[in-house]
Amino acid sequence: MRPDIFRFLACGKIALLAICLGIAGCGGGGSADKGPVPSNPPDVSNPAGPGHFEVATFIKTVSAADIAATLPTASAASITPLYAVDTYKLTYTTTDAAGHSVTASGLAAIPRKTSSLASPVLSYQHATAKMDADAPSNHATADEPALLFASLGYLVSAADYVGYGSTRGLPHPYLLATPTAASVADFITASARWRKSKAIADNGQLFFTGYSEGAYATIATLRMLTQNGTAAGALPVSTFVGAGPYDVLLTLNVMLETVRKQNPVLGTLISPGFLRNLGANDRANVRNLLLFLVLGTQSDINFDPTFLDNFLNDDTVAIASQSSVYDWTPQSPIFFFAGKGDTTVPYANTDEIVQTMTNRGAAALLARADCPVTPSEHLACVPSFLISDIARLGSLAKGL
Repeated sequence: MRPDIFRFLACGKIALLAICLGIAGCGGGGSADKGPVPSNPPDVSNPAGPGHFEVATFIKTVSAADIAATLPTASAASITPLYAVDTYKLTYTTTDAAGHSVTASGLAAIPRKTSSLASPVLSYQHATAKMDADAPSNHATADEPALLFASLGYLVSAADYVGYGSTRGLPHPYLLATPTAASVADFITASARWRKSKAIADNGQLFFTGYSEGAYATIATLRMLTQNGTAAGALPVSTFVGAGPYDVLLTLNVMLETVRKQNPVLGTLISPGFLRNLGANDRANVRNLLLFLVLGTQSDINFDPTFLDNFLNDDTVAIASQSSVYDWTPQSPIFFFAGKGDTTVPYANTDEIVQTMTNRGAAALLARADCPVTPSEHLACVPSFLISDIARLGSLAKGL
């Protein structure tokens, strides 16, 4: 059975039901940066601290034909890979959830173009990965979505996130906005510095995209860049996201209702109103049981349970301040995509963020579309999301 690029975009059920499964081997190994080295490398500012790139390791080159072969037949007519892609694992400095400096990693995917046109940059945020082998820098294979975007002409940056790649073993700050955004924003900076050191030119256009947890990470990053006063020129030309849990409290409450319907006894047990009357140790035991039921023994990722602890402790203030990312005012265009029948990440998340941003006066910057397939479930909507994503960004991108 041939690999399918779409299954790596979709996340599974959030926390109370399931976390998505990844079923792919890691990408090829490699030695230190084997890409083309300019005869006179430009002098690049690369100061210590967040965004400092450290080492670039060439992984391999993947052909356009191999990438095309991973596309489902129904999508091949709409998506045509154009370029072979050189892949690199980059390490860089960012911060973890505790604010400590760590050396994280990510994937840089560079299309092999004969044209002298400078390329647009795409920051791709991956969905929840249960295994470290599925983190982008470990998964530089033909069915990796980051490679598909690069084969279309984008310079792609795909952060692994803290907890994957070179930071495997550290807690992955799942649904924690600040450390998630930091790891993405710092990788955008680090990969841009690395590309400049290699004289790989971009055209100044930046795009963001992601699905499920990738959509959450994208919006968290965009919020951080916007609220930190980033110059308008550094914000993306457009952001395209699908089926993200932007309102984490809403997401968990809907998931809890689903659990109650399927298993009333378990639903009562994990009710925040019940658990807040228990001691901290009892709440921790319930949380650990939930994580075990979700992840089993098959995950090699250390998921930070803070978001779930806050929910089980009925701490809505902490959820709002640490996790949810829907209530702010954007300054650049965002396109939202979601399926009304999604029972994994509730459709109400998209309604909530669009309505809240509209009430804040940003209606002119927002657009949305519903998944057209039936049933419009989370995984089933991934192909439609990707086709729409590629078409939408492609209509704005230059130099592809």
